[in-house]
Amino acid sequence: MSAPPACRCCGGTAVTLRGRKQGAFLPREFEFHVCGDCGFMSVEPFSGFAIYDDAYYRGAGPDPYVDYETEYRDWRRTDRGLEFEDLFSLAESHLSPSPSLPLRLLDFGCGAGGFLKFLRERGTLGGRPLELTGHDIGSYAEMLKTRDGFRILDLDALALEPAASFDVISLIEVIEHLPSPLEPMRLVARLLKPGGLLLLTTGNLDSPVARREGLGYRYCAPEIHVSLFNPRALSRLYARVGLVPHAVRYHGAVKFKVLKTLRHRPALRALARLALSFPPVVRFIDARYGVSAMPCAIKPQGPNLQTPKNPQ
Repeated sequence: MSAPPACRCCGGTAVTLRGRKQGAFLPREFEFHVCGDCGFMSVEPFSGFAIYDDAYYRGAGPDPYVDYETEYRDWRRTDRGLEFEDLFSLAESHLSPSPSLPLRLLDFGCGAGGFLKFLRERGTLGGRPLELTGHDIGSYAEMLKTRDGFRILDLDALALEPAASFDVISLIEVIEHLPSPLEPMRLVARLLKPGGLLLLTTGNLDSPVARREGLGYRYCAPEIHVSLFNPRALSRLYARVGLVPHAVRYHGAVKFKVLKTLRHRPALRALARLALSFPPVVRFIDARYGVSAMPCAIKPQGPNLQTPKNPQ
């Protein structure tokens, strides 16, 4: 086996082999390397982006909970609206109202376009008209551009966008799929306006459930989740690209994460929806899986750092 690579998050050299795991979808062994400085964990070898084919987006790949087809046709038929409402509220509470100025938002890794369609239907955010851009590749990105009229950019085109182009950038369950997260995050930080908000969601390897289950944790899916974070590692990555962690509190996103895993179990899904109508249940699950412990980020304004608002 080759020597463990340097940490792709903080750049440190205290990287050791945490263990090995057989792929559930690809019949091969994967290595998990963990950084002793920040706790970031990377996976070797990288399976390549070709694994994200149409079968994957139907849920017939390494992630059986993916359902791009339904999300593309009508995001309301999924539970993703719960997550979208959370992200919308976080952005609305952070940004200053300025009705005369459009609000430019980039959904980095827009997938089947559910969030873009949700935002288009809203029309405004904080009283400001929305100008929407998406970034992704593949068949759904092409359909969002040609059939739905969204501005969808590939990575080369996105890199040509002027600095400070966007008030809000979202990376919803994207960063764990990127084998080298530093460069995409540098691009995101460059494109974000001073005072702008980065909405980033990803799994938390420091949660009680993740610590208990180790590499057996379901989120440690080596064919697709190749960059695994905890709050400390994510904050270190933000610092490297000039962003400041921003504490959040999720509600709908917690519910969505539960309901998504019950996609193929309708009876349990119905019971879960009932249980999740009680706020203490949502708070308990949030604490067990550390959803709200993973910070979003803001870009400093001028020489003074903007103080993050307390989560609601």
